[in-house]
Amino acid sequence: MLKKINWFDVYLVLSIFALVGLFVFAQSRSKQRTVDAIEVKFLSNNNHFITQEMVNNLLIQNFPNATNVFKDELDLNKLEQELQKNEMIASSQVYFDANGVLNAEVVQKTAIARVLTENGSYYIDKQGGKMPLSNHFSAHVPVVLGKVSDRNRSEFIRMLNVIFEDDFLKKSITGIKINPDQSLNLTVREYDYNLEFGRLTEVEKKFNNYKAFLHYSKNDTIVPYYKNVNLRFTEQVICTK
Repeated sequence: MLKKINWFDVYLVLSIFALVGLFVFAQSRSKQRTVDAIEVKFLSNNNHFITQEMVNNLLIQNFPNATNVFKDELDLNKLEQELQKNEMIASSQVYFDANGVLNAEVVQKTAIARVLTENGSYYIDKQGGKMPLSNHFSAHVPVVLGKVSDRNRSEFIRMLNVIFEDDFLKKSITGIKINPDQSLNLTVREYDYNLEFGRLTEVEKKFNNYKAFLHYSKNDTIVPYYKNVNLRFTEQVICTK
């Protein structure tokens, strides 16, 4: 006696084969698809140390050939790693979209100070790393003179970040001189006096004292005539003419 055919099961099996076939076909077509375009996007950063064209060229340099590059020939992880070797790039993500466009989303490093040395100059980023200067963009950050000791380096980077994250200090502090004894002298945009900061201790308190001093003396006509404003003593601000 013939067993009754379960057409539902037959339909289910055929549907599965059809879906598998479509998936394989789609995968095959996707692998055969060439890179139609490259789109570079800079994320959440106002710096312009590098241009879209520069990132575009960095990607193309790692293509297996100049024309008819297929999607499956590209190692996206490797492209990301190559981008992140650039001294201006903090992170990147490279991916294809549904239209075959190769997208590169890039976060540039953030400069928080510029160091002047006998051999030239460079930027310091938020993590304390060195960045070369750029031909495309100049960051308005404090200029640092002198050498910080290895022992004080982490505290110095923290101080630079405190300045960078504070809108007032970021606009006001224009220069930092590191003395041989590792004490600091600052220059400000508004006045010609020397701002004696002292050692890298109680950084936030000293800056708060300075802001309070400016707030309470904003109508004091003597301030522009000060030669030195001393923040070394955290209980008071000492000014001399």
